[in-house]
Amino acid sequence: MRTSLLYEARFWPLLWRRRVADSWRYGAREHLGFVMVLVALILAVAGVIYFAYRDGTSIEPVRIEAVQRDEARAQQRVEDLQCLAENVYFEARGEPLAGQYAVAEVTLNRTHARNFPRTICAVVHETRWDPVRRRHVADFSWTELGALTPEDGPAWKQAMAVANAAYDELSPPLVPEALYYHATSVRPDWARSRRAVATIGNHIFYR
Repeated sequence: MRTSLLYEARFWPLLWRRRVADSWRYGAREHLGFVMVLVALILAVAGVIYFAYRDGTSIEPVRIEAVQRDEARAQQRVEDLQCLAENVYFEARGEPLAGQYAVAEVTLNRTHARNFPRTICAVVHETRWDPVRRRHVADFSWTELGALTPEDGPAWKQAMAVANAAYDELSPPLVPEALYYHATSVRPDWARSRRAVATIGNHIFYR
């Protein structure tokens, strides 16, 4: 009896290892399909997470830059329209509508011409040294009077409407390539070397 028990005890671990191996071999065959599907799902989820993170880190800065550019353009438009409308208002609010458009057109033409600044506000507020008067003078004289504020009324609303239409090129050109103008009541020396293209209201416009 004792010999039999010792025999069984000797071979018991061997039998259990064989049973476990057989169970794994046959059980794995039965559930192989399930295991493969599970592994595929895990890999798919991992791939989605990886690509989402990678695309997020590369695309998000591009979107931020696009938003910043749009905001900068919107702010530039606001500043441009304010300066353009102020120039129309102070230079030509008493002129006919065509004369107001012509002043806006000259202002815009300068931003595309040589020897002038590239932004509307810089054009409107540009000054230069006058050796005769020994001081800085401006092409648009109202800017020499300090910070002026337009009165909020019909004249300002019309000036803003003219500025918007001219800025968006919604009105046909009235004084093509014109860069200068002066009142009909004066005759500045520089007008002799310029070609007049139109007289509208109380202003003569020159190329």
